[in-house]
Amino acid sequence: MAAFDLLISLQIIGIAAFAVSGALVAGERQMDWFGVMLLGIIVAVGGGTLRDLLLAVPVFWTQASWYVVMAALCALATIPFAGWANRVRRPVAIADAFGLAVFVALGTRKALEAGTSGVVAVIMGVVTGIVGGIIRDVLANRTPIILRKEVYALAALCGATLFVFAERVGMQADYALWLSVAVTLTIRILAIHFNWSVPTLRVEPGDQE
Repeated sequence: MAAFDLLISLQIIGIAAFAVSGALVAGERQMDWFGVMLLGIIVAVGGGTLRDLLLAVPVFWTQASWYVVMAALCALATIPFAGWANRVRRPVAIADAFGLAVFVALGTRKALEAGTSGVVAVIMGVVTGIVGGIIRDVLANRTPIILRKEVYALAALCGATLFVFAERVGMQADYALWLSVAVTLTIRILAIHFNWSVPTLRVEPGDQE
């Protein structure tokens, strides 16, 4: 598969997965169709928008409006399944996991192509993957997933770091992309299945002077 075709395919997968996750959350909150579409679009483009603003490059969906149109259509197509997903919560998490994995890899790659350092590229990859979900959860009046104990941002961090490392050791870009997607997705899916959580800091309240 040509590099361009690979990137387009991954972007389509990521947009569809994130749009579906946004729509399902809207369904949980019993939003109207406009709310479903809005959350779907925000999850799909939110992280990439902030990344591009931080990198001082044109925001990707302003150059290709099909991103927004596709996100809206995918979100609306989810409406018939929203009631079922509200009873079975796991589909939301799984759809979100696919979007996370794809956009972390694509965000990291774009940052490297923009000439950033490896550390900045990792940060941009994580931002691309998690920001849309944060905005979705805030608008849906839910505690953002990165503020819970779930292995979410950590999965994104691992995937982005591995992408940078793979490229630094000379791995072909396409393989590094797939490796990053696979690692992020595997960690996130395993965390969902086994209910893994990040250890919390517990501090006993002491006497204050």
